[in-house]
Amino acid sequence: MRIVLISNWFSENVGYAENFLPRALADKGHEVHLVTSTAQIYFRSKKYKTIYEPYLGPHIVEPCEKKIDSFSLHRFELLELKRKFYDPLGLSGLTIKNLYNRLKILNPDVIQVFNVWDYSSFVAAKYCLDTGIKFFTESHIHSSVLRTSNRKGWREIFPPLLNNFRPSIKLINNQTILCYPISIDSAEICKSVFKVPQEKIKIQSLGVDTNLFSPIASGLQNRNREVIRANLGIPNNNIVIIYTGRFSIDKSPHVLADAIDILHDRGYKNFSGLFVGTGTVEEISYLKRKKGCIVHPFVLVNELPDFYRAVDIGVWPREESTSQLDAVACGLPIIISDKVSVTERVEGNGLFYKEGNSRDLADKILALSDAKTRRDFSLNGVKKVQQEYSWEAIANSRLSDYLSK
Repeated sequence: MRIVLISNWFSENVGYAENFLPRALADKGHEVHLVTSTAQIYFRSKKYKTIYEPYLGPHIVEPCEKKIDSFSLHRFELLELKRKFYDPLGLSGLTIKNLYNRLKILNPDVIQVFNVWDYSSFVAAKYCLDTGIKFFTESHIHSSVLRTSNRKGWREIFPPLLNNFRPSIKLINNQTILCYPISIDSAEICKSVFKVPQEKIKIQSLGVDTNLFSPIASGLQNRNREVIRANLGIPNNNIVIIYTGRFSIDKSPHVLADAIDILHDRGYKNFSGLFVGTGTVEEISYLKRKKGCIVHPFVLVNELPDFYRAVDIGVWPREESTSQLDAVACGLPIIISDKVSVTERVEGNGLFYKEGNSRDLADKILALSDAKTRRDFSLNGVKKVQQEYSWEAIANSRLSDYLSK
């Protein structure tokens, strides 16, 4: 089967669905093509040059076609449409130049896009309408992400727009065989905002490469743990709490830094906070000022497992992140916000804290100071990820849909 996946942007050596799903599908013996633009992830960020370019390269790269592991990557020129040429929500006027003709050349059996709505999705849906090709969509939009830009929440943001849909969104939904929102709240947004019919929705979480992300299973991995801790100046008996990702205010890593600082003030100096990622000078400076906190630059996805295996607890203070699942796969108990919808990620293998409350987060970290509790949570989490969240399992499910629908 020839499968084409479409994403408006793509960066190599990071850990997003666009990196792992094509590989997982291709590893099952299918011909898989990822069609994308010349844009990197976060290419529109005003801080791209200082924060992301050192690790990802220029925000816009050259067109290319090449093999990445078992799938083919096709980068074509990015096209940004003026608003009068697209509709209806204005979420994305981005597309890939000559996308329709590119699809004709590739002649796929199945097309899947990673967004319910943007102009690329409309072009792909139109191609499927004209050719009878199977069309699938996906949505990664959480309600917590929408809360970042508007305190009222998505239910209050979108209703004025719901009567403004034009034929494009209807065409996308009509052509969609199945839509894959990644969580319950994402599914609700698909239904209420994007008007995806209930019968076309199949909730399916993002996944983990369990071959890459796994607990310590060898002497070499154990030595890597010791080396990383030694290089960071962390004593062997310290309990290390890790956060990975962007250091921006919407992710709230400062709440974790404050919690570590509070623990040190209480006399618990055997807790260390490790922040791996990127941010502005001001964001990095804030984290470094807090007692017990260490900042490490962004690392590529294939280096992350060793960092997770070198620490003891994972904390993501605000939004959902695929990094949470990666950490669980490596054996970490995790602590996340009580406002996120993906509660299943924590059941039996972690704790919730009151979002934004550093003192409560400090208490929850202290509750995981018991080694047996962490070990029990670790075993539960690893088992859960391997059974429910591996990219291999997701690829099997996705292929079953592609073939049978």
